[in-house]
Amino acid sequence: MRVVPRHRSQPLGAASSRGAERSGAGAAVAHAPAGFFLNPAAIIVVLLSIFPFVLSLGMTFTNWNLLYPGVAFRGLDNWARLFGDATFQRSVANTVFFTVVATAIEYVIGFALALLVLQIERGQRFFRLIFLIPMMISPAAVGYVVGRMLFSETQGPINDLLYRVGISPVPWTSNPAMAPWTIVIADVWQWTSFMFVLLLAGLQSLPHEPFEAARIDGASGWKLFAQITFPLMVPVSVTAVLIRSLELFKLIDLVRVMTGGGPGTATESVTLYVYDLALNRGDMGYGATVAYALLILVVLYALIYLALTRRAVANAT
Repeated sequence: MRVVPRHRSQPLGAASSRGAERSGAGAAVAHAPAGFFLNPAAIIVVLLSIFPFVLSLGMTFTNWNLLYPGVAFRGLDNWARLFGDATFQRSVANTVFFTVVATAIEYVIGFALALLVLQIERGQRFFRLIFLIPMMISPAAVGYVVGRMLFSETQGPINDLLYRVGISPVPWTSNPAMAPWTIVIADVWQWTSFMFVLLLAGLQSLPHEPFEAARIDGASGWKLFAQITFPLMVPVSVTAVLIRSLELFKLIDLVRVMTGGGPGTATESVTLYVYDLALNRGDMGYGATVAYALLILVVLYALIYLALTRRAVANAT
């Protein structure tokens, strides 16, 4: 004989009480203040960004040095020191040179490659992948392979090739006039792909109607580029140049690996100078001051750049 188990019935009051508890908890969550969910994220943001920002700003008014005990308030002494610091002024000039020259070359080459790949009907994915490879490599690795190996003045393949064709070896990193250009070459090799990707995406999103109308009117390839393609690409171009130039203002890894800022201070960037001041010399107060001077320089550049390009972007859109 099979025995069928009996299910214990729960009291109606207990079931209703649990349902009330669940509905009450849901109502409590629904009516919880917004800060209940936002406060943890806000605390993390404050601890990881705002607090170091304020702390480093306070450091600019002190003589804090890791190599010496004690911290004293110095007022604006660190800021006044900037105007007489020849190394800082040279690092600013070097940084501006890297930013302007490398960004311009990367934009021109990236735009040309994007136009070329756009004409290819089959195999675009392959070329996009090939051009993306340099951007995926660590800048430190690029600095070592390109700067320390390819451009080695005694054992590098480039100087060896020049010697075989009868050209004197080039002092790529030991000549103060040539070393900045070597940094630019390495940066262009790695980051032209960034420009290529953004500009190719912009070209692929352009409307076809203006080009069809211009072709009907007999416009040639150069006229199409100068009068339609380039003006329509102004918003994308402005964005690409701004992003890349802001990144170049923070250039440190290529310089650190390839030349170490030398010869002398011929290739020293502002960020490398901050690194040397704070971590090598322990001068945290003045290092923070130089870092904030770079921040002010970058903000001024971005404001001026956006102000100068605002009208061009408005006309293109």
